[in-house]
Amino acid sequence: MIVFPHIPKTAGTSLKYILRNTYGTGHIDSIKIKRSPFTFRDLEFAGRIFRNPQAITGHNMVDPTSNLSPVDFTLITFLREPLVRCASHYQDLVQRNGLELPFADWISREENQDLSVRIISGSDDLEKAKKLLKNDYLFVGITEYFKESLQLLQVKMNGELNLQHRKLIVAKNNTIKENILNDPESLRLLKQHNALDLELYRYALEEIFLPDLQRYSREIEQIHVPDESSWTGHERKFRRSKRFNKLVYRQLIKILKK
Repeated sequence: MIVFPHIPKTAGTSLKYILRNTYGTGHIDSIKIKRSPFTFRDLEFAGRIFRNPQAITGHNMVDPTSNLSPVDFTLITFLREPLVRCASHYQDLVQRNGLELPFADWISREENQDLSVRIISGSDDLEKAKKLLKNDYLFVGITEYFKESLQLLQVKMNGELNLQHRKLIVAKNNTIKENILNDPESLRLLKQHNALDLELYRYALEEIFLPDLQRYSREIEQIHVPDESSWTGHERKFRRSKRFNKLVYRQLIKILKK
């Protein structure tokens, strides 16, 4: 089973689309459980609903190496430059969720700080997060190298994935993000509260991702990633996955109070 801890605003919805369109009703949307972290007990329940679970994704897949033990699974994830990621996360909450909290107040909350490290390690343990990415993750993608990341993932997955994709969540505009990144005080807060994420990102980029691109360069050259604008195919598996997760899985969670 592929386990994808989805760090917000890292192109994760595009990868989730690929997993849904590859595995259909074998894809589990962990966030339907509406709590964090998603645990082995939650996975056991999902396993009774999904006949052949092959992939699971969600923002609540926190430290799956601990919370899903003893399941045997393949870990993948994406990281993004932390300051941009955090500003984009706040912008998304304002635009789509109607958040009215000022940025300075939002970033002061612990759950919004160093989110990449916290999702990967389950805490603010930077060294644990580094070791997990290096030793336990099959694949670590970088949002700024999205195409190359998909090519690398396809190589590591032995060509199993349907790489047709499209963006499902696009910002109305980037004014909020740009204002945060261009404001000295907001930028100071971003750096202060994402110091661990900045180091994790540097480590993942320089010690894992770029060396992997070099190591698999010949294989990567053979992988074609369709341009999003050229995608005119059917989405049967994607739609089945979405319906099953919403109309079956989520409803059983509510009825059985899981």
